[in-house]
Amino acid sequence: MKNRLPSLLLTSFLLIASSVCWAASCSNAQQSAPPKNSKKILLLHSYHKEYPWVAAITAGVHKALAGQDIILNTFYMGTKRNPSYAWKVRSGEAARKMVDDWKPDAVIAADDDAQIFVTQYYANRKPWFVFCGVNGDPADYNLPARNVTGIIERPFFSESLAYLKQILRNSSRIIKILAVISDTGLTSIGALTFMRSEAKHAGVTVLGYHLIDSYTLWQKRIEEYNKIEALAVCIYTYHTIKRTGDQTSMEPQEVLQWTVANSIMPTVGFLDFAIEDGLLCGVVESGEEHGYEAALMALELLRGKDIKSLPVKRAGKGLKMINLKTAERLGISVPEDVIKTADRVIR
Repeated sequence: MKNRLPSLLLTSFLLIASSVCWAASCSNAQQSAPPKNSKKILLLHSYHKEYPWVAAITAGVHKALAGQDIILNTFYMGTKRNPSYAWKVRSGEAARKMVDDWKPDAVIAADDDAQIFVTQYYANRKPWFVFCGVNGDPADYNLPARNVTGIIERPFFSESLAYLKQILRNSSRIIKILAVISDTGLTSIGALTFMRSEAKHAGVTVLGYHLIDSYTLWQKRIEEYNKIEALAVCIYTYHTIKRTGDQTSMEPQEVLQWTVANSIMPTVGFLDFAIEDGLLCGVVESGEEHGYEAALMALELLRGKDIKSLPVKRAGKGLKMINLKTAERLGISVPEDVIKTADRVIR
């Protein structure tokens, strides 16, 4: 019994994890049933509905599908809050059951866990799959395939460090050393691997790359790096950090609130919500862009476009973000031209 999801729990999982939107308007779930020739798309999320990255991808998908004759259904695997392998296996089984039972014409599969536990099971057979937010090498998941393409996510590492230098232009701080810290989530592994490959072009020394799941160790690392001059800390994700003896992840905002309050170093982030949560700056990935582009690719496939003309690609443009509240706390006077040219400013 431990190795399979009980039927009652599976039913509850599907009911809670799934939500339907008639995407012809993407706003009114009470309208009459769509025409029989409507196409069905399943939006499969690795994580939970409240995760900001998930919300941004969903917004992008809805934007792309607005006005289209599409039935959109959404499934959340919840693997950030429940990062154990056993949970991922069971949630993957539940997601595949939904694909088999609902029979979508296309699936938009977000982030790495969805590829490992769902997408690769359907490689080279129906339905169409378009992935987005994938940090790992798709080849590690046996992708792409004859029915699978998508968008990879790569941190704007060099661009973010160059942006930090612009922000510190009028400051006495000179950054010569970096440390990179992230949680142990699957996305972190792919992201830090990419950062390693980019580091040789960054013009700084990287003291270490740390994948951490313990809140105590996370705090220890920040306190240790506070003692080193000319250092900045790059933080990727902080969503699978756990207290000692706890199997579920902490609230990520709690982790970052402590980090921001206790760090005396400039901090660099690579996702929009990380700057919103208090990191100083970054050239960040846009979840909305990932969702929007993935949905457009799915529409093209449903209209009969050859998948060979839709190769795997990287998201196009990072957004410059800065948190002026954090800059003020660190005593950093940000040049006015840097503020004016930012895509988003947190005040």
